[in-house]
Amino acid sequence: MTSEQQAMADMPLWVLILGAAAGGISGEMWRADKAGLGGWVLLKRLALRSGASIICGVAVMFLIIACGGPLLLAAAIGSLTAAAGAEVAVGLYERWAAKKLGVCEVPGQQPGSE
Repeated sequence: MTSEQQAMADMPLWVLILGAAAGGISGEMWRADKAGLGGWVLLKRLALRSGASIICGVAVMFLIIACGGPLLLAAAIGSLTAAAGAEVAVGLYERWAAKKLGVCEVPGQQPGSE
């Protein structure tokens, strides 16, 4: 095990959660700046949307850790999920669930073929 891997293994879990929180907040700040928002609207958006992004990122981290994945992989994917935003991750999950349940057609597939 290299020294970087050992440092990651010895790192407390709250540091990883803090990384996901930073990813979620920075991602939402970037989107809000792009939309030209500021003041109280920005704070409200950060509280609501980055909260959802952070929860989604932390949930992905815990899922990877629970499946036995390496801590470094969990931190990387959790932070990317938080930065990408909850709506992206939830949209992918909704599409996957709709495909599995057969509720809607997926573009590029023939109906009834799997």
